[in-house]
Amino acid sequence: MLVPMKTLPPAFALPRSLLRLLPVLLLVLPALLQAAPTAVWAAEDPKKPADEKEAPTAATEAARKNAIRGLRSKVRKLATNPRPEKKQAELLKHLEALQALGGVEAGRAAMGAIPHPAPEVRDAAFDLIEREHDKSYVKPLVAMLEDKRYRRDADAKRRVAHALSVVAEPSAIEPLSDLIRFDEDPEVVAEAADALASFASAKVAQRKPAVKRLVDLYESTWNLKESVRQDHKDKILRSEAADRYKVYGKPLRHALQALTGVQLTRPAEWRRWWNSNKKRPKWGRHSEMPKNRRER
Repeated sequence: MLVPMKTLPPAFALPRSLLRLLPVLLLVLPALLQAAPTAVWAAEDPKKPADEKEAPTAATEAARKNAIRGLRSKVRKLATNPRPEKKQAELLKHLEALQALGGVEAGRAAMGAIPHPAPEVRDAAFDLIEREHDKSYVKPLVAMLEDKRYRRDADAKRRVAHALSVVAEPSAIEPLSDLIRFDEDPEVVAEAADALASFASAKVAQRKPAVKRLVDLYESTWNLKESVRQDHKDKILRSEAADRYKVYGKPLRHALQALTGVQLTRPAEWRRWWNSNKKRPKWGRHSEMPKNRRER
């Protein structure tokens, strides 16, 4: 006799946490089930050799990678749709599935979602990228900084800079240093400076180009901000420099302090320190401090 659904005892009700996971399970389950027959057979056959009993793990891993490949293709297609707002919900579900599958490949697949402009989509993509933080991510992330699609996309550049600091691969120092310039969005410069500060343990030779860029921008922005010339063009530039200095002045200084191990403050002090130490093979206690430390 069939029991009506409304009379089922509470034990048959699914927990809310499981109900929330159902959309993700439905996305990845078909690929994973391809490996299920092998897994069940090997687990139930006590006569199966030990080396062959390990096959379910390999089969399940292969199924996981196949599922990621399928999702990667869908994510790329949805992220570049001419009407991205129409595909946002579906794209978020695919990113949630990638989060559940995990692994380096899932993080690489999530990069395909970055062209989508919605903050929620980029949050989900970069959360996974930073969670996996594999050094193989450096090359595709740096490629985004050079991609014309993101030339004026300050949000994407800031996120990439932060992700590179989380991956913490010294090869990211140079591309991050390229963002330290006056014609870059000030928020991007600030994020890049914060990212560079995380490479304090890199070799001095790797840090030197970054320190030079930091000193140059720190000093030039300060000098423009403090300029006393009164012509119209200079007034505009002075105002812009003042606004930019408010955003990235402190990050530039903190990055310099982290990368050199020297606790100076004023731009003029940093210029003197750099001129005295740029050719030295070691910094820190080996550094030569500027003789004149009077602040301007």
